[in-house]
Amino acid sequence: MKTTANNFLWIGLAVAVVLSLAWEFIPLNDASARLEKLPVQGLGFAGRDVPLSDTEAAVYKPARVMKRLYQVGKERVVLVAIDGSRDRHAVHDPLYCFHGAGWNVVTSRDVAVSGGSAKLLTLKKNDRTVEAVFWFSDGTERHTSVLRYWLQTTLRRLTLGCSGEEPLLVILQPLTGTTLRWDRLLVCFPLLFEF
Repeated sequence: MKTTANNFLWIGLAVAVVLSLAWEFIPLNDASARLEKLPVQGLGFAGRDVPLSDTEAAVYKPARVMKRLYQVGKERVVLVAIDGSRDRHAVHDPLYCFHGAGWNVVTSRDVAVSGGSAKLLTLKKNDRTVEAVFWFSDGTERHTSVLRYWLQTTLRRLTLGCSGEEPLLVILQPLTGTTLRWDRLLVCFPLLFEF
């Protein structure tokens, strides 16, 4: 009886070693193709890539980050899309980032977007108030749950990518001023929900 139990333990250990080596050395597809799919210019909008600040580059170093300024009608918005395929620790709860930067969340509400929902935040720091919108996207569905993001990425790693696409964190903030007409922007710029 002891021999059978020992054999199962050794087999389990061997499977664990093989799986951990596979997870370490078999690269998963990242979301680069999805990020590149978002055009810089098109009908009713124009954009340009913006370099990351030194702080952003240090925080997101192993991850792929796209930071782009868009003009959609009269609205100017900064889009940041983070692909955590190479380091999912670079993608974390946006509320944590905002708090770390000294912002307090005044209001938080869900807004319906194509394929799911986004979170609209009103943030305050000293006497300045701004808004931001964020969501996680696997290319098909959008949601605001950090727990769901972690579950998706964990399942994706366990299945070596067979469970689906890598979710991206997408954050939109107005370039200037405190607010945008988010309802209009999210409707007039549907390409935001195609990657």
